[in-house]
Amino acid sequence: MSLEAIGLAIASALRPTGFAAVYAMLSAPRPGRALAAYVAVGFVWSCAVGLVVVSVLHGVGISTGTVNAVIELVGGVAALGFAAGLAADRLPRARESSVADSRLVRRLRDPSPAVAAGAGVATHLPGLFYLLGLNAIAAGDPKLVVGMIDVVIFNAIWFTIPAAALVISVRRPDVARRALQRIAEWMRRHQRPVLVAAFAVVGAYFTIKGVLDLTD
Repeated sequence: MSLEAIGLAIASALRPTGFAAVYAMLSAPRPGRALAAYVAVGFVWSCAVGLVVVSVLHGVGISTGTVNAVIELVGGVAALGFAAGLAADRLPRARESSVADSRLVRRLRDPSPAVAAGAGVATHLPGLFYLLGLNAIAAGDPKLVVGMIDVVIFNAIWFTIPAAALVISVRRPDVARRALQRIAEWMRRHQRPVLVAAFAVVGAYFTIKGVLDLTD
């Protein structure tokens, strides 16, 4: 898997909503059951989406370069636009999403397995970083089987934090809760600048790369 895809997988793993959801479930009476449903269903869902996308990109011959470059350019410009809008606080949909996320977190403080499973899907919907990561995987022109393995690895990185919380919650849920609380508090204080910086860096990189690949 390329360094681009690995970097995007790590960035996806640091999504604030995921932190909040996992922390909320660690406060449940039986956090292991909820986290197991969250990880299992969310992982299968995101892998399924990734496998379909990579299969389609592989089928249209993305390795020719043009389609790949266009996706990079469009994704890069979109990321820059999001960073600019977030920095200027001009994204009402982002604010509405934050309210919805807060409601979801409240439901996860004592969730049924079905609710936890739904949260695993809701917090791992394909975002810009995920789609750019899938594009980076397909752009390497791997054999289809290799590309599918890369998709599973990408998602394994994405699910590192909830999977680690699940393992620790079996014996020491209080330890996992305290660790995530510190991270969640830091993220709440610095969420906007962190997101602006992440989207600006990713946007600039893929915009420049897309332009260079198209003009090469």
